[in-house]
Amino acid sequence: MNNVEIKFVKTHSDAVLPERKHNDPLTGDSGYDLTAVEDCIIPARGGAVVPVGLKLGYITPGYWLRLESRSGLQFKHNLSTFNGIIDAQYRGDLGAKVNNNSDTDYQVKKGDRIAQLVVYPLIHSSSSWVEVAEETQRGENGFGSTGV
Repeated sequence: MNNVEIKFVKTHSDAVLPERKHNDPLTGDSGYDLTAVEDCIIPARGGAVVPVGLKLGYITPGYWLRLESRSGLQFKHNLSTFNGIIDAQYRGDLGAKVNNNSDTDYQVKKGDRIAQLVVYPLIHSSSSWVEVAEETQRGENGFGSTGV
């Protein structure tokens, strides 16, 4: 099991260190909750950036973060977070761009858990050109090719 270290810079006095509610090393939460540092409205059929008062200060080399939706907010309120990639060397402000896919404005309160960060391993690959695509069982069968 890899031990990944993540350090944050607090850019707002009310910032909350991202945390997982369930921390069992083998079955705990994948995402670290991000907390809003101020009230804001996510307009119906619109979006807004929710400030979280943090910058990435350090992450163990070989890893990166992705901003993800919290499933409860998406399921219950139709709110989705822009799935932004946070590269290991990025040091700007973190904020959660949240889209409201409902017909009702959504009130974010200071202290609400609004999005989550998920840690991913950095995988380097190489790319090159080929003259012809390699044959596969699926071939060019696309959308709907496996049925309803």
